[in-house]
Amino acid sequence: MKHYNLISKLTIISLLVVFFSCNDLSNKKEKPITEKKDLPKIAILGMLHFTSKNNAVSQKFTEVKSEKRQSEIKILIESLKNFNPTKIAVERPYRSEEELNKKYADYLNGSYELTEEETDQIAFRLAKELNHKRLYLAYSPVQYAFDSTVAFAGQNGQSKLIDSIIENAKELAEEYDKIALKGTIQDAVYYLNTDGAIDKNHFGYILLSQIENEKNKIGAETVGEWYKSNIKIFENIRQLADSNTERILVIYGQGHLKILNQLIKDTPELELVKINKYLK
Repeated sequence: MKHYNLISKLTIISLLVVFFSCNDLSNKKEKPITEKKDLPKIAILGMLHFTSKNNAVSQKFTEVKSEKRQSEIKILIESLKNFNPTKIAVERPYRSEEELNKKYADYLNGSYELTEEETDQIAFRLAKELNHKRLYLAYSPVQYAFDSTVAFAGQNGQSKLIDSIIENAKELAEEYDKIALKGTIQDAVYYLNTDGAIDKNHFGYILLSQIENEKNKIGAETVGEWYKSNIKIFENIRQLADSNTERILVIYGQGHLKILNQLIKDTPELELVKINKYLK
């Protein structure tokens, strides 16, 4: 009898497990699912600027006008075309959309010679290939007190932190140089857009945030301003996604990617696309 009761209890438990499992599956089927294919897509091409500016450490490789490098840029553009962007947004060097699109219009009619800037070399040429009538400016000024924070570190016994920040940046730039000099521009750009390279650049800001003393959290405040600037850049990008069919390519400094990618990823109405998918 005891054996019979045990079997009965096990049978009942099994039936309950099956019932609740089926009920759970049924509930899952009823939940609305947001299809990623119905969201605007944003991909960011992170760059170390072809013409180096205002960075604590800059790469040595900036030459892009030789016949070899021009052919490599054409290959990069062909790869980016596969993303099929509906809009292209840029950072530099133009500081208004009016100025940006005046230069682009001049390029289209043959009255403007492209500079070495990545906006000219990549964005203008890609937009022309795709028959885009205009480009967009994602730029927002970056305002953070890097120099005064570095000075504070020197005055408060934290020079080693600055050394670590500079060494970290040098390693990134040197790896980029090595890949660009031995391989192609696309190889080097692919490296910049790997998670490892993005994390490495961002690590410098984590180190910067640690500069402080008991009374002054200057490093945290400085990095807070860096984040604030990136949120403004993100908002410029987000406003371009005005329909679900948009495929927006943003060409921006690689140091911004960690924050911008995270903001895009965390926004339910946007889909982040990793650009390296198209650079393999």
